[in-house]
Order: sequence, then structure tokens, then C-alpha cells
Amino acid sequence: MVLGIAMMAAMLPTMIGLNEATQGSRDQEEARRTEARKQRCHLVATCSITQGTPEMRSQVHNAQVQVGLDGKLYITKHPSATMVPFNGGFYTHPDFPPNNTSGIVTISGEEAPTLRWVFLDANTHEMRWGGRPDSQGHICGPFDWTKDEQKVTLEGWEGWLAVRLPEDELQEQAEKELGTGGRDIWRLYFDQNDDGANLSEGAKGLEIQLKRTTAES
Repeated sequence: MVLGIAMMAAMLPTMIGLNEATQGSRDQEEARRTEARKQRCHLVATCSITQGTPEMRSQVHNAQVQVGLDGKLYITKHPSATMVPFNGGFYTHPDFPPNNTSGIVTISGEEAPTLRWVFLDANTHEMRWGGRPDSQGHICGPFDWTKDEQKVTLEGWEGWLAVRLPEDELQEQAEKELGTGGRDIWRLYFDQNDDGANLSEGAKGLEIQLKRTTAES
């Protein structure tokens, strides 16, 4: 018994040191994650080769998410003059517990550029942006990232859709400006209930992922 107590006494400082080192590593990792989540990023849409037609995939895959002046988010490789790239990231939101980073913000193309909330329209399933009053009554998160910290999730999963609406006035205007095959503009939706987001008849939808890329400015 005496020997056992002596051995435990000798081991105790080592055990304490290991625990402190483990806690220190955890603290460092948490600090790294917190700092990484604060970094501004652009969003890029990606889709698998099983989605849609080759033409549709070519329009959406590796296209940036753009912020329109109409309070909506778009996906296109040929943005109009009134669009700016999504430029933001995770942010503390008052709808969630203290010290959270469950909201998402982006810099708008307003004059002057302003930091605005990104949210899911609870009625249309379309992603929008605006001030706090605009977002009330809609889904403001929780936003998060995947385990590899590369892609964005909402409410715990990647239900993102790139959508082309029938008789889309924005698309028609763009094609009139540049002719057939001009700007190919898709809208960003989220399939919250995994039921196709109740898209209107004739709408086209592609399942996509939103990849984070570092915003350099």
C-alpha cells in the first residue's frame, strides 16, 4: 500500500502536466478556429457532374456568389455592374447564445458599402441580405462550416440550390444587353426542408456547395 501511494505521488506531477498541455492545445485550437471564422471570405459555388446539363453546370460550377443591390444573392461568372462579390463571413448574431459566430454578414454594394446580415427568406427559400429589420421573421442561422472548414452550412447541412426562375426579368435584361448566351445569372436558394424548396413550375435548380475562399481585400 505504501509503495502504491508513493508511485501515485510520483506520477501526479506528470499527470497534471499532461492535463495542462492538453488543455493548452485545446485553447490554442479554439483560438485558431475563432480567428479563422472571423476572416473575410468570398463564396464560390461548386456542383457535381451528376447535376443538370453540361451547359447548366458550366454556368454554375466555380461561379462566385454575388451581392445584388436588390437585397438578393446571385451566382454568376458574368456579374452585372450593380453586383459585387460576397465579401464577409461568420459573425455574432443576437438570435443565438453569447459569444456565437452563428450569423453571416457581407459587405453590400450600397453607397457607401455597408456590412449587412445574410438570411434565408422563410417564405420563398431565397437567400437575401439586409439590415436587422429586414431579417426579422426570417432564418438568420445558425450558419457554420463543414469539418474541413472549407464549405458553408445552414441549420447543420448543405442544402444550397442554384435556381433559374422561368421568365426571370433579371436574366432577360442581361441577355438583351449581351445577346443570346450572355450573362447567365442564377439565384441562391436553400432547400430548408429537403423538398425542392417549393420552386415554381418551370424553374431550374442545381444542388450546390458553397466553398469559402479568402478575401484579399
